[in-house]
Amino acid sequence: MKKILLTLTLLTSFSLLAQVGIGTINPETDFHVVGSVLIQTEVSRETLTTVDPLEEDFKLVTRSTNSEPVGELSILNVETLTVAPINTINYHITNVSLDNVTDLDLQYDASKYVIAVSNFRHVGDAIKKVINPGDDDVGHFVVHTFVDNGTWHLEIRNRSLDLDPADSLEYYVTLVVYDKSFYRHLDPIVTELNGNNTGTASSVPNLY
Repeated sequence: MKKILLTLTLLTSFSLLAQVGIGTINPETDFHVVGSVLIQTEVSRETLTTVDPLEEDFKLVTRSTNSEPVGELSILNVETLTVAPINTINYHITNVSLDNVTDLDLQYDASKYVIAVSNFRHVGDAIKKVINPGDDDVGHFVVHTFVDNGTWHLEIRNRSLDLDPADSLEYYVTLVVYDKSFYRHLDPIVTELNGNNTGTASSVPNLY
């Protein structure tokens, strides 16, 4: 009888010692942290292959590279996100004056999203090129997004030639909306080619 009680006592002590608490004297799991966590080198991680219905209630742990010091861990709660990590939205723009969409406020908050353009096409009359002796001009057509006053805007137009006033066209474009909780907008890199057709980028993007 004494041997059985001794065995039970040892097993109980091992179970208590196996739980480690940081910031708490009552750990509820094998490793329980109350407060912030900082990992400055790397953390071992496993691949999430499949998710069963009973495993859907989980959160993502992210490691910050711009914290002071670097390595602060935080939880990305996907339940609070209002949009998916990547979203695609189709736009159909009609009744365009000449061909000039110079500034269309898309109303996406630039602090929360990154907007890219995909699948652009126009339907209708073509913009007529200018015939110059020895130098035909087809203009300078631009399709791009830009930030102004905190929101994303869209420009679609030929900057140097206009559509004939009697003609008409429509624009179709797909916007790709990236949530900044998952992605970030890299700073522009400016490279001066000094009139040459070839060169080397002035710097490498900082991806970390």
